[in-house]
Amino acid sequence: RVNDQLCPDVPEKMFVTCFYAVLDQRSGRLSFANAGHDVPYMCTRDGVEELKAKGMPLGLFPRMSYDEKETTVSPGDTALLYSDGLAEAHDADGDMFGFPRVKKLVGTGASADQLIERLLSDLEGFTGAGWEQEDDITLVTLQRTAGTGASAAANSALAEFTVSSAPGHERLAIDRVEEAVSGLGLAGLRLERLKTAVGEATMNAMEHGNEYREDLPVSIRVLASDARVRVEVTDHGGGRQIREAETPDLQAKLAGEQKPRGWGLFLIEKMVDELNVSTDENHHTVELCLDLKGGDDGDA
Repeated sequence: RVNDQLCPDVPEKMFVTCFYAVLDQRSGRLSFANAGHDVPYMCTRDGVEELKAKGMPLGLFPRMSYDEKETTVSPGDTALLYSDGLAEAHDADGDMFGFPRVKKLVGTGASADQLIERLLSDLEGFTGAGWEQEDDITLVTLQRTAGTGASAAANSALAEFTVSSAPGHERLAIDRVEEAVSGLGLAGLRLERLKTAVGEATMNAMEHGNEYREDLPVSIRVLASDARVRVEVTDHGGGRQIREAETPDLQAKLAGEQKPRGWGLFLIEKMVDELNVSTDENHHTVELCLDLKGGDDGDA
């Protein structure tokens, strides 16, 4: 119906592309149709899926029909919808950013917010300084962070936010995380341990990962299961070797044999039940894991 209404009014050699989808939030079922728009990508546990459906752009020819396809967005899946200004951007030599590059970046498994940041960061690095934007760049991400029943219990997203890399903003991160876990019943001492770890990890991310550049935010995700809470702190310090947590030695420091750099990671490791670190070309993530019950807090 939209196509037939547009046909009499669209100027010659002009048209409208459109990707239309309806999501059932309870089941994750996604019904969609495509009218000549760039094919969206969805990162799943089995790889990157292309959300393909046949259809001509709107306004070109009357009485057109369009395929309606269906897929399921499962817990952990992230989809990207985008306009062609992203893939068709050119660098100084005339090379195109390209759809394979977009698909590869979707396949990194980044969260919804992180994926948009990563795409824009890589685009900026590709086009270089002085680039004049050729077309609109619109990015929409869709992520299912929790399912229903057993899936929700296994992986429930409590919060996802960013803080700018400015001294003192670790306090904002601590407050947001404390608010997110308020319903989990964390005992007082274990909650204080988590807050200390979050504050230290966020300060490290702002200072060492983002070098206190306020245009580079720190991304934080809070997830929980029946037994454990996880906090992921991600900065833009990718491509660097990750140091292991070094045990502080005051005598070695006084002798000039050990630098205090890395002691923060040692502190974080002592505050939580499990510490995981990972990195890729663009980002560095510290994952803090704390059991909701049990454990000996006497040495905290």
